Amino acid sequence: MLPPFIKHGGRSSSSTNTTVSPTDYIPKHRKPSQPHLTTDMLSLDLGSTTTTTTTTTTNTTSKSKPFYKEKKYTNLSGTTSSRRSLYHPRSKWLKLFLIVVGLLFIFGYIPFFRFLKSSPDLTKPPASWHIQTDPTVSIIERDQIILYRIIGNDLPPRHKEGQTLSNLQFILDHEPSFPNTQKIFLLNRIIDPVNEATIIRLLDSYHMQYIRVPFDQQEYEQLDFQLEKFPDPDFLHSDDYRRFSKVSKLRALDYTYHVKNLYAMNNNGGRNTAIQHGRSLPNAKWIMPFDGNCYLSHNGFEEIRSQLDKFGKDTKYFVVPMTRLLNNSVLLNNLDERPKTPEEPQIIFRYDATEEYNLNMRYGRRSKLELLWCLGALENRRLNRPTVPWEPTERPYSKDKGNFKNIGWVFRLFSGNPSQEENKKEASSIRAFNRLMAIQSSLDSLDESIARKTFHHDKLFLYNDQSMNQVRYDYWTKNPEVRVAIEKLESKAESILIESQRRLAPTMSSSTTTAATSSEEQEEKERNTLPHPFDTVPEKDELGPLSQNVTILTLANYFTGNEKFGRGAANLIRVHFLNEYAVEDEDEYNSARRIPDDSHLLDFLSDQGYYFPSLSRISHVVPKYSNNRILNTSDLTKTDISSLLDCIRALRHMQALTHKEYIDLQAITAEFLEYLVTSPTGIHLAQMTDHRGVLYDLQVIAMAAFTDDVRLFLRVANRCRMRIGKQFREDGSQPFEESSTRGRLLSSGADIDPNMEWRALLHYETLNLQYWTLLTRGIQNAGIAKDIWHYKAANNAQISHSVVAHLKKYLNALPKLTAGDAAFVKSRLQPLAYMAQAAFSHSHYANTTVDEHVKSVTEADRLWMVKHVSDFGERWDLFEQHFEPTDIDQDIAKLMYDDEVKGRLGIPPFWMLSSSP
Repeated sequence: MLPPFIKHGGRSSSSTNTTVSPTDYIPKHRKPSQPHLTTDMLSLDLGSTTTTTTTTTTNTTSKSKPFYKEKKYTNLSGTTSSRRSLYHPRSKWLKLFLIVVGLLFIFGYIPFFRFLKSSPDLTKPPASWHIQTDPTVSIIERDQIILYRIIGNDLPPRHKEGQTLSNLQFILDHEPSFPNTQKIFLLNRIIDPVNEATIIRLLDSYHMQYIRVPFDQQEYEQLDFQLEKFPDPDFLHSDDYRRFSKVSKLRALDYTYHVKNLYAMNNNGGRNTAIQHGRSLPNAKWIMPFDGNCYLSHNGFEEIRSQLDKFGKDTKYFVVPMTRLLNNSVLLNNLDERPKTPEEPQIIFRYDATEEYNLNMRYGRRSKLELLWCLGALENRRLNRPTVPWEPTERPYSKDKGNFKNIGWVFRLFSGNPSQEENKKEASSIRAFNRLMAIQSSLDSLDESIARKTFHHDKLFLYNDQSMNQVRYDYWTKNPEVRVAIEKLESKAESILIESQRRLAPTMSSSTTTAATSSEEQEEKERNTLPHPFDTVPEKDELGPLSQNVTILTLANYFTGNEKFGRGAANLIRVHFLNEYAVEDEDEYNSARRIPDDSHLLDFLSDQGYYFPSLSRISHVVPKYSNNRILNTSDLTKTDISSLLDCIRALRHMQALTHKEYIDLQAITAEFLEYLVTSPTGIHLAQMTDHRGVLYDLQVIAMAAFTDDVRLFLRVANRCRMRIGKQFREDGSQPFEESSTRGRLLSSGADIDPNMEWRALLHYETLNLQYWTLLTRGIQNAGIAKDIWHYKAANNAQISHSVVAHLKKYLNALPKLTAGDAAFVKSRLQPLAYMAQAAFSHSHYANTTVDEHVKSVTEADRLWMVKHVSDFGERWDLFEQHFEPTDIDQDIAKLMYDDEVKGRLGIPPFWMLSSSP
């Protein structure tokens, strides 16, 4: 939709030479004073500047009056007769004579008249522009130049912040007025409303005309990334991409922003808007849709105008070479001479030119060069050969090829970075690289600003607040199934608490122990004699059990309200993550009176200041027993900690952790996150095509949410969808997971037993789908990225359909299995089934857009889940489906047991308490 023409002058339609002066005030939004007059009417200029005639067409129902009135006479006989009958022969010859004289007059004086036939495609403006016409002008002569400056957004590092405003100010202050030229500024989707308002105020202060092309956030939010046009699925993790140069990788990434770039930057869209607006002006002959930083000097414009007058009758397009300035002040030295103009030129269009800019060419991707090539102005560039297969191809040569001339020159004002503006090959490369960086950074920043309106880092990622609240209400109202589950949760939490207190006893800190160890020597001695808190469990295997124990204790505190479980969970985090002493005494949780020097003389201050009453359940400062980090980052790459991070959030809400501790945990997590995204190990994991790659994405996005790195969260949430076409087929099968599982079996050196093979396939295929489901639920709960549950890859693969296909496959096989095998299958598939149903419900009630090609399949899958989810066991039956390692083959049992101990089954503890179907 074309934007409204906000400011327009009533004098712009005059056929006489007019100059738009900055001091002339031109009213805005003024409607034509005579709405019945339209630009489609035939107008004649009779040569007088004071007397004009306008021919209009009116519809009337009244009778036409005769040119003369019949006069009746009375004969001598008394009868009445008409004089018209007496003079009929003479009247006939008189009419013929007048007709001949009239024809001679018309044919004799036709050279002195100019008839203007209006073309609906060229002169009729859209109604939204409200073009103002002057009813006093009868003939509209196309002789005026319309100079547009298209003003966009600053894009650092390509542009300096604020360069758009500073260069606009320079143009308004110093660019001369040109005869018979109308200057119009086009505000091209300025994203920042404050910046746009500033530009408008500046233009208003100089009484300049402008057109506003608005940025519609809701329309932008409907756009998506281009992820499926590459030659291979998951191309950004492929070997071909890895071998690209840095610039080539940046260009490949730039293509993923293609649709967003076209809308937000609107490079060629803004130019075409200017062309279409110029055509709608009845007196416009030459349309100059120039970039916003272009500056025309007096001599440069005069040469352009003289060439237009000389060659404009036969030429529709004129190419104006451009030169870049390193300092705008050189234009003020009155040395208005032709400079060297090696840079990309601007194009002038005659009002009847049919060519426009290609709307499928985004900013930074031959947006202007493509049209120059179509016109034949850049034949030596050979732009018809695309550099990569996924980019849109250029149009063929125009029918107007060669119908152009190079005229005049134009200056490109300084962008703020001298290294980018020099006339060197290096400068051109720097400009291209920085332009790509600026585009992606600008769009990422835009997406982040929109997301931050609803996102907050302390919101639960994996768990759902509403579902957990509903379960807690059911527990309070004595729902029998919920009560049984929470009683088992409480029993498990009690055993974990007893064991953790035994192991953490040497690191407990109370008011008595801290008073006795005030000296540095005593602390050092105690630290050296304390047993290491990880002596009982190998360090490399600690993160998985730690995450599970913290989760169980936190959930027990949440549902039962018993704060001792929350204190136990917080102590585990203090000791294992923060190297702090565990806080044991109840007084330390309630008094908040701890002072660094432990002086009882200052107790009277405990009820004064901003910290009274207590902001936290414990002191702000808990002493550390070591400065060495305990957790091993290698274990982090194998263990899902998304539930652990949610528990840290919940403990902060319960005031079991202080604000300082929460900030410290965010900092530690940020370091882990940095390791995952930059280390060789992390890069290698990202390129995995089985469940390890999905776990990597789950880890990164969960930590990005916890550390408030919204930009990284969105990047992972969007790009992870590229894995879907790689990992799944349209029928839901998982070829890469299957091949990697068989590879593990072959690596053992033993013959593959069919019974062992199907169990191993079930284990790893389910693990892969479990990670995908957790990733989906996290993205759905965050609510700031596109829902990936029903995303359709280029091969029509979907996560949702793959999960349902997997569940159908083993549900049909259940009657043929032994009791032990059936229990094993259900214990692995039940959590997946209920979490998948929750994902289906969220997408269904959120009205997630589904591709039309798979919409019927998606709805059928959802209905199947509703009908058959209970076939895998009731929601609260998880604890009844234990299996013993002796029930299955020992090799696969050991493999699965290791994954369970290390927290690598992809199933959060007591999942049924936090996931509602």
